[in-house]
Amino acid sequence: MGPTDLSFKLFPLIIRTCQPNGVMKKKQLLILGSIFVFLLLVVLIFENPFRKSDYQKKVEEATALFPDFNKEQVTKIEIIAKGETTTLSKQNEQWVVTSMDNYPADSESVDELLNKVAEFDNANRVSDNPKNQAEFQVDSSGVEAKLMDANNKMLAHLFAGKTTPGIFSSYVRVADSNDVYEGQGYLQSVFDKGTRTWKDRTIFNFNKGIVTEINITSPEETVELQLDAENKWQMLQPMTAAANQTEVDNLLTAFSQLKTDDFAEAKELVEYGLDSPTSSISAILNDGRTATLHLGKEEGGKLYVKSEDKNTVFMLYKSNVDNLIKKSDTLTENAPLPEAKGVNPTE
Repeated sequence: MGPTDLSFKLFPLIIRTCQPNGVMKKKQLLILGSIFVFLLLVVLIFENPFRKSDYQKKVEEATALFPDFNKEQVTKIEIIAKGETTTLSKQNEQWVVTSMDNYPADSESVDELLNKVAEFDNANRVSDNPKNQAEFQVDSSGVEAKLMDANNKMLAHLFAGKTTPGIFSSYVRVADSNDVYEGQGYLQSVFDKGTRTWKDRTIFNFNKGIVTEINITSPEETVELQLDAENKWQMLQPMTAAANQTEVDNLLTAFSQLKTDDFAEAKELVEYGLDSPTSSISAILNDGRTATLHLGKEEGGKLYVKSEDKNTVFMLYKSNVDNLIKKSDTLTENAPLPEAKGVNPTE
């Protein structure tokens, strides 16, 4: 029986003993108070309810899995997953996908990877048995990552495994160790981008506030919008009218921060219907630049698209294209409602 159990058993007995005929005298109250204080001290000394849990101690005493790691020193990253190797390298302070013709890399994803490596610690070790590595996918069945400096010195070498039963963490192992730890997050998606690749998905990134003119061309019509002296959008084609400011702003928001949904294979433009595109949208900026997107064929719910200043062919879901290639009746202020079918307006 522990001190806490003893105190709870003695306390009612003390009260009954000190209350003859239902009246608590002053002397008895002092005795009761002294005993209570004594029991409280016993509980605090032996039970120590304020002490830190074992987990708290582990977290506070944890050390980094890569104590000398400095993400600023990393200039090369190799990712090996599903038998394929993807190489990223830092060139002129910009990350590129070396294994994909030096295409610009998604800098945010690279930074997330670097920060994750710096965060890894030994707070929660789950195994040191080599036989468990396959089960935790911290071997060749998982994702292997090598981070090196400009001299090809290894700064970090690890395996990112599957998620733990708790879902919000994953297994991770330093390559030259049998110790397996828990790391926060879904690590395999941080280190392996799969079919989405490490390529930067940005098509356009400009300030929508400096756009002065918009031109939309489709087989049905040509729409021309222009910003007037009062910073209001006006429609000049196919009719002269005040533009719906909200619709134009929504269009510019989508266009100015446009990202691809997928990348097309490198083929001749004619195969994608982009050799002589019939639909396009362009925005003229007040700094002299023009952002133009050409639209090609539709396939599998996506359209092939290409920006004027890039050789890459991108793919956008049709719903995202519809946010850009808008009709004049949608962009006109107070556009008349479409007439209901089968209803005689004279009735």
